[in-house]
Amino acid sequence: MEFALVAVVFLTLVFGIIDFARLFESWVTVQHTGRQGARYAITGRSDCDSYSDNRVGCIVEAAKEASAGLTGGAAAVDVSVRSWYYPSYPDPAHEGVPGVAFDEIEVQVDYDHHLMTPIVSAIIDHVPLQGTDRLVNEPFGRCGEGH
Repeated sequence: MEFALVAVVFLTLVFGIIDFARLFESWVTVQHTGRQGARYAITGRSDCDSYSDNRVGCIVEAAKEASAGLTGGAAAVDVSVRSWYYPSYPDPAHEGVPGVAFDEIEVQVDYDHHLMTPIVSAIIDHVPLQGTDRLVNEPFGRCGEGH
């Protein structure tokens, strides 16, 4: 009888530690995914396999490729791209626009991490994670060109 009482607490603690480790791994992967998307974005490339001449599609694809370690993989993440025009960066962001040379570009990745510990997952269904990275596009064109 004593073992049954202690085992429930002990196993919940063990699963909680494993859940926290999985949550931390997911958080690191989401951060990495945002960074990889932004690194691809600043090059000005649009030569990925799935999209021809669609820079935003290629940026999203590059970010999703980096999310392979997450439960659910690329299908489980939402990637958004926004930019701010050079030289007036404080202006409102332009959603779904990768910008041109010297514009700031931001790639944001959203992911819902689902917990596996039975008691905890009944209380907290999922933990939303977000990874964002903002960089300045490389000079793949002349400053002020393309606006």
